[in-house]
Amino acid sequence: MKIKRSEQVKATFGDPQYTVGGDGVRIAYYVYGDGPEVMFWQHGFNSDAAHWEYMLPFFPPDEYRIVAPDLRGCGNSDKPADESAYTFERLTQDALAVIRAEGLRDFTLLGHSTGGAIVQWLASELGNAIKALVLIGPVPATGVPVNEAARSLFLRGADGDGKAQGRAQILRLGWYGDMPQETLDELLPGALTWGKEAFIGVFNTWTTGVNFPERLSRITAPTIVIGGQHEPFLVKDFMMAAVVNPIPNARYVTVPDCAHFIHIQQAAVTAGIARGFVAAQAASA
Repeated sequence: MKIKRSEQVKATFGDPQYTVGGDGVRIAYYVYGDGPEVMFWQHGFNSDAAHWEYMLPFFPPDEYRIVAPDLRGCGNSDKPADESAYTFERLTQDALAVIRAEGLRDFTLLGHSTGGAIVQWLASELGNAIKALVLIGPVPATGVPVNEAARSLFLRGADGDGKAQGRAQILRLGWYGDMPQETLDELLPGALTWGKEAFIGVFNTWTTGVNFPERLSRITAPTIVIGGQHEPFLVKDFMMAAVVNPIPNARYVTVPDCAHFIHIQQAAVTAGIARGFVAAQAASA
């Protein structure tokens, strides 16, 4: 189903706001809606915040206020020319800078892929300030080890003549079935905003640079982990062992007919799960 984006959704990603991370890197973020239900959404690798355009139409702007940053190295955020600037610590501190700039409290964290690892860490750090945690195909707190063949495939998109082709191939890997050309044309520009150093640095982070399993038991927020039925890497058994079981009060749900880009390929279903889960926490408070 093709999602029709509202003018407000389109305008959101054309009007960035900015704050500064701990090392002086400028972080772009976007604010959608002005409703009472506050959420912080963090995207993942090889994408930018505009990936959320598919889900946002299912969140009425008079009911929700959603804050969504671009990771450093992509979108409208600064792009340090040093792979060492893309550690997990830097990524989490950037997210905290945005949260503090907006004065967020009593809010929901939502993250996809690498963004899922970031919001798990945030939930462990912010404790009772977080009312719910929604993880969509998340990188676990132990990272995602890959073999040399997979590493070579991913890093084909780092730079050079094959950059666009390599980044498009990564996008297709996260899709169930053949990705429509129109969808690829919409997603690829965001992937191409990644600088070479950011691309390599964040790849190294989500594969080998994420390691905080001891913090998961600190998460107090009710948590839902949303997995794709045809997920190629973050399969259910792995998610149960590495994410769901270590987090108190966490549960898992599978979304059919999608792979890694659950929030795009099944945007309405994913939005419905997230909205229902958040509403349930409010009802039980």
